[in-house]
Amino acid sequence: MALVTALMALLMMLALGAGVAVTTMTEVTIAANHRDGIQALYAAEAGIELALNRLRAADGWRTVLDGRDAVTLIDGGLADLLQSESVDARSRVIVTVSRNTVEDDRVLVMQSSAIVPGGIRRTVQVTVTRASSSNDIEILAWR
Repeated sequence: MALVTALMALLMMLALGAGVAVTTMTEVTIAANHRDGIQALYAAEAGIELALNRLRAADGWRTVLDGRDAVTLIDGGLADLLQSESVDARSRVIVTVSRNTVEDDRVLVMQSSAIVPGGIRRTVQVTVTRASSSNDIEILAWR
């Protein structure tokens, strides 16, 4: 009888340990996916900032678009674009710039997509216009 009780207690402890192990592995996976999602969002926002700097340096937006409706302004590894070794070299960013068909020619829509090593993709879309008084850029919408 004592042997049966000991075996039942052992099986219950084993089941409890297995449940805790599965829960821990699930939580680790959830945390890793969250980390990768945040990393992808920040990479997409970094792509927007890089594209904004390139637009600020351009003489006119007509030269950037070169008569086309949309162009790829940035395409590459984030580590190469930022010239940093602290960023994962496998992260990629693509930023496209297009005309806003509803507004005038001074309004552009930029879309940045980033893919991180975990396979997660995040996209940020920003609508910008040239400030009327200077050569600066005004952000109309960021989503």
